[in-house]
Amino acid sequence: MLIGREEEIDTLLKLCSYKKSSLAVVHGRRRIGKTFLIQQLFKEYKKDCLFFSFTGSYEQDTKAQIKNFVDAIDDWFKFEPTKEIKDWTDSFIFLKKAIRNEIESKNHDGKVVIFIDEVSWIDKTNKSGFLSSLGHFWNTFCEENENIVMILCGSNASWIKNKILKDTKGPLYQRVDKEIAMFPFNLKETKAYIEHIGYELDDKKITELYMIMGGVAKYLTYLDTSIGLSENIDNIFFKINASLYGEYDMVFKTLFYDRHTYHKKIMDILCSKQSGFTTGELSNKLEVESTNRTLRVALEELSDTGFIKPITKFNQSIRDVKYIIADPFCLFYNKWVKPLSKNDIASLNDYWNSQIDTQPYAIWTGFSFESICIINIDLYLNARKVKSAFKSVSYWNYKANNEIEDDKGAQIDFVVEYEHNLYDIVECKYYNDEFVITKDYSSSLKNKLTKFKEYGIKARSKYELKLVMLSTYGTKINQYYNTLNISQDIKLEQLLK
Repeated sequence: MLIGREEEIDTLLKLCSYKKSSLAVVHGRRRIGKTFLIQQLFKEYKKDCLFFSFTGSYEQDTKAQIKNFVDAIDDWFKFEPTKEIKDWTDSFIFLKKAIRNEIESKNHDGKVVIFIDEVSWIDKTNKSGFLSSLGHFWNTFCEENENIVMILCGSNASWIKNKILKDTKGPLYQRVDKEIAMFPFNLKETKAYIEHIGYELDDKKITELYMIMGGVAKYLTYLDTSIGLSENIDNIFFKINASLYGEYDMVFKTLFYDRHTYHKKIMDILCSKQSGFTTGELSNKLEVESTNRTLRVALEELSDTGFIKPITKFNQSIRDVKYIIADPFCLFYNKWVKPLSKNDIASLNDYWNSQIDTQPYAIWTGFSFESICIINIDLYLNARKVKSAFKSVSYWNYKANNEIEDDKGAQIDFVVEYEHNLYDIVECKYYNDEFVITKDYSSSLKNKLTKFKEYGIKARSKYELKLVMLSTYGTKINQYYNTLNISQDIKLEQLLK
């Protein structure tokens, strides 16, 4: 069953309806379901298409890649080469002959789908001539026949963008009809998957699972529905042979190759601070200039692949952009798995269950919940019923002025800006019960609103502020709640409807 992915499915189906050949690129991080989506769509739901699939191999040389390609053609079309194929030019000539033979033998008059998966692994440095041969094949065969849908797919979004989409001298420059960026499931889609596999979890447990695995489709398949969530997490992460014990390193290695240690270093820094870091702050941590090209490229690549998210300070310049962790799995791994040695892992027993009632766990879930709310902003907007007017989401803080007596700093979880100068000031609270506003917390909220009006909105004469509480089970109504003029009290279940 295909969960979510409505836009991606609609785009791919439209390509099949065009009266011309179409070229699409699909990119997204490892294991989010790119391959499953495409194969399932054309094998189960679009059976009228002639379908060919080939997957590049990680860390294999050109000779092996070509052999695998030829074998794939033979497997799919039962069509053997008449001579030895040694380069990519001959490989695509062979594919052309195989397709023609299949069309003629089956009298096929529909679309021919050519799906090349993990395309960035086939020729990482572009030295074997793969892309030039592919470009020639597209220009001289695919476009001329008008019945081809070619889908190039890969985990490395930056490689695809640099070698295919942006390379003005590249053979496929401006040939791509559709770029499809795939990301993990959102929180609501994750719930749909959990319900599909028959795992009985309430909304809070599903959210905690999302804090651990994000919405990575493959990770969710490791769940054993016959046991509890804590036991599942122990089995999947906290054993030497656990399915995801070494996943974090592998994700970065397969995405960024020989540069993966640098990208992980940036992630380690970002995971250390809830509010994130600006480029300048990151450059100081890394002891490089803020204009350092390696840093800039790495930040762009991490953003492209969905690991981090740039978020601007409200009403400030681009220089105040902060980068926050947008991938819950990375945050979880850095907090809980990375600090443990193999010896620690080998000696653990019922580890995750023993952490649930601890203070570090409470801090981590609070941190994660705020991040989840930002990266699932569409779900928040649906709950607020103001999606059409949405403009941006940003952070905001104010540092106390020591020269002003009793001046207090203020930090807002996030600010949502809409058309017509309407702003949500959002407070995120992750609790096991209704959140209770105390006298001190009420004073803190009032101070945030006051400081935001004075230093955030600044010279804007017309505006409307709405204080929104976003919590697990809602906010208890008491005397302090009633003094705050809370516009809406959103519960977790409303995000997941």
